[in-house]
Amino acid sequence: MAKKTLFITLLFLCPLASGVQATERIYCASSDKIVDISLESGFSSKDQEKLVHFRGMAGVKDAAAPRELRRFQINSDMLRQYWVDERDLRFSIQAFTPPSQPVYRVTMSMRTDRSSSTATRFNGRYELKVEKLKMGSTVGAEILISHTAAIFCDIKQR
Repeated sequence: MAKKTLFITLLFLCPLASGVQATERIYCASSDKIVDISLESGFSSKDQEKLVHFRGMAGVKDAAAPRELRRFQINSDMLRQYWVDERDLRFSIQAFTPPSQPVYRVTMSMRTDRSSSTATRFNGRYELKVEKLKMGSTVGAEILISHTAAIFCDIKQR
């Protein structure tokens, strides 16, 4: 099975493995003392490599998180990187808030795998960072929260 890596900012997941060809959605979720997160991606029924949507909700519950990140929407503009092959599913998102004059940056990367190419569940870990940008720059930042926890993703088929 060929592996494919894409680094496109507006795309999320691309079901390439033979066990994923009937895929229409992949749903990921995690809830712990620091973060609640729920993500969904959808694909074209005509072209399984074409993303139709990437969206979700997240909430950073840690007291060090800025108010803007207590509950926020995740969309395809935040996607920075993804990888899907027969057994692995990975992605990375990044967002700035407020969007017009960024003060904070939130990044999340996820790495999961599944027991076989036909299994419908991916299990793994995510890493979340919330940073306060230095003087409005997107280069230097102070880490406010750094957290790693378990996450799962399920393939939803018709």
